[in-house]
Amino acid sequence: MYHLDFARVLLSLVMLGYASWIDLKTREIYDLVWMVFGGIGLLLAAYEVYFGDLSLIGLLIQIVSSAVMAILMGYVGLFGGADVGAFITLAILNPYPPMSIEPMLGIVSIIYPITLFSNSALSGASFAFIILAKNLSRSIRGEKLFEGQETESPWKRLIVMVTGLKVGLDRVRGPPFQYPLELPSGSDEYGRRLVLLPDINDDRAAEEIFLRLRDEGVDQVWVSHTLPFIVFIFLGYVLTILVGDIALSVIIRFFLR
Repeated sequence: MYHLDFARVLLSLVMLGYASWIDLKTREIYDLVWMVFGGIGLLLAAYEVYFGDLSLIGLLIQIVSSAVMAILMGYVGLFGGADVGAFITLAILNPYPPMSIEPMLGIVSIIYPITLFSNSALSGASFAFIILAKNLSRSIRGEKLFEGQETESPWKRLIVMVTGLKVGLDRVRGPPFQYPLELPSGSDEYGRRLVLLPDINDDRAAEEIFLRLRDEGVDQVWVSHTLPFIVFIFLGYVLTILVGDIALSVIIRFFLR
């Protein structure tokens, strides 16, 4: 069993490491990645089911629960197709916690993919704190982050500081890596306006906004970086293996005692 644990963890790390690298470079991952590693995972699972080391019902529960969660997140727009494929493949590769590795907290969910999902979400949420810290640092140094947008409400500016960064317009990569969090002055009688939810499904519109801002002589613009969530799934998997279920541990220790 221990050698299969090692094989499952190694395969998962290789898959997520490669997918994270591709996601950072292109934001597009071929389905072949999930098909190859998912196929290997099914072979390992079939081996264990055949020799009685793994319950077929237990395996199906893990895969189905992971698929349902991932597809629901994709349906509401929180996951992309690659994220869905990654979670389903990880459920196939990891139908149960590694028996040879004891997580630091000693707690994982009965349905193992839930722990992976929870830790990945926490990893992704931490990205907002990094963005906020960068913006606060720039503001403390005296940079005028909202010059020309002083009429925007404080809460709106706070949300933008948590979700976006202000970069030089000449350094904007554009879709699918960056989308504008503000509109040109010509689109509103009050001047340049902040946008809380950029339309990441319309790359042409985003590029047009950047061009219009450049035509207006704008030097810096607020942008939203598309979240390479595969990277956070990678981090969530590492946390799951080494630390355990962080959210479940907090709930048990502080709310269920």
